[in-house]
Amino acid sequence: MRTIIKTCCALLAGLMVTSCSDLDPTPAPPAERMPSYLAIETYSGRILYTGNPNERRPIGMLTNIATALVVLDWVNARGVNMDKQLTVPKEACRWPQTNLLKLKPGDTISLRDALHSTIMWDDSACAATLAHACGATINASDPEGAFVTQMNQMGRAIGMKSTRFKGSSGAVVTQSDTHDMAKLGMYAMQKPGFRSICSQRSYVATVNHTRTVTIINSNQMLSYSSVDGVRAARSASAGACLLASANRASVKLKNPLTGKEDTYPQRLLIVILGAHTSQSRYKVASLLLRDCWKTWEDWQKTADFSDKTKFIAVPK
Repeated sequence: MRTIIKTCCALLAGLMVTSCSDLDPTPAPPAERMPSYLAIETYSGRILYTGNPNERRPIGMLTNIATALVVLDWVNARGVNMDKQLTVPKEACRWPQTNLLKLKPGDTISLRDALHSTIMWDDSACAATLAHACGATINASDPEGAFVTQMNQMGRAIGMKSTRFKGSSGAVVTQSDTHDMAKLGMYAMQKPGFRSICSQRSYVATVNHTRTVTIINSNQMLSYSSVDGVRAARSASAGACLLASANRASVKLKNPLTGKEDTYPQRLLIVILGAHTSQSRYKVASLLLRDCWKTWEDWQKTADFSDKTKFIAVPK
């Protein structure tokens, strides 16, 4: 792993911040600030690689993952129709740079289409529209506040100890660390509805029943055959961030603890926060995707669970 350490440091530390069109007004992170990254096998919770993992930093539109998960739980709990038409509230259009569908107050969009734009793009307007619709069923006088409370309750339930969501989209700056983002990513990929959306390369959304917009997933890691989610995001305060999930077929190996043959499912989750350019995050993710599978294979030969610091509790 020495090679990957040197290469990651060179890629992540040596690249300067580029301008971006995102949303929040916070100044870009200074060039000397090291990004944070982590790779984990999600079924075991085994940490395979880390770099600056515990630093709390802005997460940009990775916040939208939590937004979508709360909405999907609401849909499932109340039997809400995914074709339900939502009316765009005035508050959803506060951030024109991340109003990617060019929504206007009073426009209508289906819950399904709003979810796709929220998950696949850095879209604050659709996220806020979803939050308003869901939150209004809890507290009609403060839909956003009620929804954010639900986001934080979900975060606590899955063990996110360093994160307090401040808004329903990444246009409002929320800080977290790689461990919490790994927990959020693991939890998200357990949800079939979320997993289905974040794996799509493109999707056509319809506004006001007439205007169509093609959404291209911003996660370029989907070009790898093994990668099936999760999300790429970029903002001025957060830099370039990425959660990428890669799946392998289950394998049968002898469990060194029991001496019996067991079946091991395999999924790798990569977390990158604060990369200085969009492309540097993908270069590092590619290295981690290549090398951490080998680390995982080596660990399977011993299955040593003795050092609990090398594991993250898998959310259920």
